Amino acid sequence: MKRKNKHLLLLLLAGFVLSCSPKNSQKDHSMYWQKNAAEYHALCLQAYNLAKMKVDQALTTTSEKPLAIIADIDETVLNNRPYNEMLIEKNTSFTQETWAAWVHKKTAVPIPGALEFYNYADSLGVEIIYLSNRRVENYAPTKANLISAGFPFDDNTIMLLRDEDGNKATRRKQLSNFNIVLLLGDNLADFDARFYKQPNDARIDRLNDTRALFGEKFILIPNLIYGSWEMGFDD
Repeated sequence: MKRKNKHLLLLLLAGFVLSCSPKNSQKDHSMYWQKNAAEYHALCLQAYNLAKMKVDQALTTTSEKPLAIIADIDETVLNNRPYNEMLIEKNTSFTQETWAAWVHKKTAVPIPGALEFYNYADSLGVEIIYLSNRRVENYAPTKANLISAGFPFDDNTIMLLRDEDGNKATRRKQLSNFNIVLLLGDNLADFDARFYKQPNDARIDRLNDTRALFGEKFILIPNLIYGSWEMGFDD
C-alpha cells in the first residue's frame, strides 16, 4: 500500500510540474523583480540622470538644426505593469484587442525618473518626439495618457505611431530636420534597425558596431517583462 501511495504521489507531482508553464514562471519572476526591486528604480534613475547630463552637454554646442530627443513610450516613458500583471493572472498572451483596451484606460503611470527628465529637456527648448509601436488608431488615448501623466505634449508635439511596419527606421528618417541628441528605449530596435527581428546571438554580435553609442546617444531603460529577446530564443 505504501508503495502504491508513493507512486501516486510521484504521478501527482509529475502532473503538477507538467501543468506549470516555465514561461509563466519566468514571467512571474521578472514581474516580481520589476515591481518590487529598488534596483529597477535605481537603474531607471541612473539612465535618466545620464540622459540629463547628455542634454546639458548638447546645449553647450551650436546646432543649425533644433535639438530633439526621440523617446519610445512603453516601459520607457509609461509603465504598463498592470496590463502585464493581468496577462499573467489570466495565463494568457498579448493581443492587440486586450492591449487596445488597456491603452484606452489611459491610466499608465510614468517610469521612474521619466517625468522629471522630459519636462526638464522641454523647459530648455529641446523637442520631445514620441516614437512608439502603439498602433495609429490608439493615438488619441495615448496622447491623453501622456498629458494626464504630466509629460510635455502640445499642438506641435510629434508622435509617430505604428501603421503597418513595426521597424522604426522609416519613421526615424522622417526626422532629418532635427539634430537628434538622444534616443531612449527599452528595446535595441528603438535605436537601430540592425537589431530589428534578429535572433539574440545576432543582436549581441551587432552591439560591437554600436557599443560606443550606449550612454552617449542611446539610453537603454531596463525591462525584464517582455521584449524582442523573447522571440530571439526561438530563432
